[in-house]
Amino acid sequence: MEKFKKKTIKKDSIPLTDDGIKVYDLIKLVERNEFTNKLLSLIDFESIKDEFIKISGAKTLFNIQNSINNRYKKEDLKSELNNISLFNKKDFSINFYNIGHNEYFSDLKLNEISTTPIYSAQRDFFSGLFQMDKYATKLINRGHKEIVETNLQLLKGIHQTIKKYRILHDKTEDVFYLRAIISLNNYYNYDNNIAIVVGLITLHNEMKKTKTTYNLQLCEYNESFIRMFFESSQVNKLEKVGNIKNIIEISNDEIKREALKFSGICSIIFKHKDIEKELFIKPQEIKSKILSIKHNQIPKTAIEELGNIENSEKVHKDLFDDISKIATIKEPEQIKFLVKRKVEKAKSEEIKRYKPEILRELNNSVSNIIELLNVFKKIELLANEDIETTEYLRYLIYQALVDRR
Repeated sequence: MEKFKKKTIKKDSIPLTDDGIKVYDLIKLVERNEFTNKLLSLIDFESIKDEFIKISGAKTLFNIQNSINNRYKKEDLKSELNNISLFNKKDFSINFYNIGHNEYFSDLKLNEISTTPIYSAQRDFFSGLFQMDKYATKLINRGHKEIVETNLQLLKGIHQTIKKYRILHDKTEDVFYLRAIISLNNYYNYDNNIAIVVGLITLHNEMKKTKTTYNLQLCEYNESFIRMFFESSQVNKLEKVGNIKNIIEISNDEIKREALKFSGICSIIFKHKDIEKELFIKPQEIKSKILSIKHNQIPKTAIEELGNIENSEKVHKDLFDDISKIATIKEPEQIKFLVKRKVEKAKSEEIKRYKPEILRELNNSVSNIIELLNVFKKIELLANEDIETTEYLRYLIYQALVDRR
């Protein structure tokens, strides 16, 4: 669905007037979060509320997230299987009944809604019913709705369970989507609003302690996922190639177990035919991880974890030592072949959509490291709309360039 595709903000699209944001204004993003009071206390909001976060792009992040908040309402609905049906006429949908107990839907005077599943919600729904996702999907695709509905009715007789469903209400179009099935217990809603607030304040505090400055270079996001790349003022020269720029990636997934992550990554800045380009590469998590917060961590423990931001210096030093190896590459075709072979063998649905275009680009010959980096930059751009595929390609490229595998 077009409106749920990944959107991108690049450094050159950030207004020149956006040189940061005041802490007091930034906090407005979390006014509606159930953990706001605890969060404000833990970050000592009163002592910093009048400070200005001098990070270019901070105001832009606030604006895009505020716009998402105004359009979408995310509501977690507890429902028994007995209160669920499938299909809206011929179209597949997951319908919820007897929902008046939920305050949000009660205020809307709704006792039932029809939702369209997005992302992996349909697969997850059927997987929770004795792993019948593949079976159900084939029946739905072939128009056998009666068989699917009969299966659900039979299962209701033997499998009564209560689950929590993340409902997405598009208030602009007044339609509902099923975003995901989330944990009934021990789930703390560290959402994109918290990711932006905590991320910016953490970097702000780090800037006060060190001479390093940060600016937003790139942001990839949708309504329930965000990935922010903050470029550091620390840049290292890489002989025969160009420069290596230190970047802190702050990402958040409102659904997956690991909610908020700070990772140390790098970008390679190089010139191809006098045009400056930038290639993001990312090692496996064990090398890039600075800190992470899970959805089952209580707020106090989560905020304490932020102290590990000081690990970023060591992570980036180790990364630079590893990346320096690319200057010694003598057979760029062999490196390109490593990526090509992995793309050919990749079976995930995400990569399959882009595989023909990526392989076509990887068929172009390269004679030096700059040409190799330019090809890698092109394949990164091919999957630009897909968050998971872009992440996967960045990891493959790192493996080939640094680990030579």
